Amino acid sequence: MDSKISEARVALDDAVLRMQSAAEAIETAGEGVDVPALESEFDAATADVEARQASLQRYEKVAEARATAPALASDARVVSEEPTYRPDAPDRRSFFTDLVRYKTDPAANERIMRHAAESRAYTDTAISTGGGGFVIPQYMVDLYVGVARAGRKFADAVPSLPLTDSGMTAVFPKLTGGTTEAAQVEGSATSFTNATSDYVTEYVRTIAGRQDITQQLLDRGAQFDQIIFRDLALAHATELNRQMIRGAAASSEVVGIRNVSSINTVTYTDASPTGAELFPKLAAAVSQINSNRYLAPTHWVMHPRRAAWLMSETTSSPLLFQQTGFNYPVAGGGDNGLVGTILGLPVIADATVGTTYGSGTNEDEIYLVRADDLYLMEGPIMTRVLEQPLSADLAVRLDLYSYVLFASQRYPKSICKISGTGLAAPSGF
Repeated sequence: MDSKISEARVALDDAVLRMQSAAEAIETAGEGVDVPALESEFDAATADVEARQASLQRYEKVAEARATAPALASDARVVSEEPTYRPDAPDRRSFFTDLVRYKTDPAANERIMRHAAESRAYTDTAISTGGGGFVIPQYMVDLYVGVARAGRKFADAVPSLPLTDSGMTAVFPKLTGGTTEAAQVEGSATSFTNATSDYVTEYVRTIAGRQDITQQLLDRGAQFDQIIFRDLALAHATELNRQMIRGAAASSEVVGIRNVSSINTVTYTDASPTGAELFPKLAAAVSQINSNRYLAPTHWVMHPRRAAWLMSETTSSPLLFQQTGFNYPVAGGGDNGLVGTILGLPVIADATVGTTYGSGTNEDEIYLVRADDLYLMEGPIMTRVLEQPLSADLAVRLDLYSYVLFASQRYPKSICKISGTGLAAPSGF
């Protein structure tokens, strides 16, 4: 949550600077300057400041609520002690080995039950202790989910909320038609229009995978917990991110941003594309979200090959791309996937963006989103061990899974998709 607050503060500072710059442009405007256009820019910048301020306040309230929440008395003991599973445990105890043995080994059972109590104290999540799933130990999350998150760059840019303890759907009320206001003639009726409403339903989805482990590795393997979890966690994070961009509800996936109905679209048709020719399409995407959502977008999402191609195009049109920040790219992929800015908006280079679209099955797409209108609700990553399916082979099966809900359909006009032949695979990338 601290990182979310820091990011929100930086975004708010940037928005305030844009607003101040717009105000200064109006004050210093000379003859022949399109003042109404400057005023529109100022209004948009002001709305962006208000939205980002509200986002920062929301994160701060969440952090405050978590910090002031009273600890459960029954769990006070485990909160103050060293966690049951940690990398420096003197007896080199194994979380996965204990999962296999906890029904028959009293010592393993005691450690698993203590870990379940610790998980409740730390996450406020009910943990099954009757053969169901158990939360992965925190030290493993700290060590390896950070690495695995390289596969969830877009997911990390979306506001995150805890998933509820029960239920498989979430319903978001939505106004489909608003009220009206108008000048009132003295003694006559005021403007009157009833608001109309509907709702958007989002579904809790399961992302899961499994790996089979031999009994020999279980009994004699050294620190195999971390190795297995790293591989499964990386696959889990990448799959979540892929679904958030191009998931299809018909396949029991979350609805990805490209499959939300009635989003904004821009088509870029070009047999010999250049960065300079693509640039007006990018500006059109910004205009569409500002014009239809009435609030500013926050992030570009594109494949790394498209970002790299755009960087290479700055050499031929430096003045044009000086506005974008792409003439100052960060080597190695940037900060959490961010590689620069276009029109003042950060760019996420995400390899889960598809590259097989169009009639030639070689096109990628560019997405512009207002991330603050999207919500990702995640439950803890869980695991369970099954002995019976592979007992004849002296092996066990490890499942790793979590429940997620991605609220992508609340504001379709917060999303714009740029596609077309101009985004075919660039030569050399």
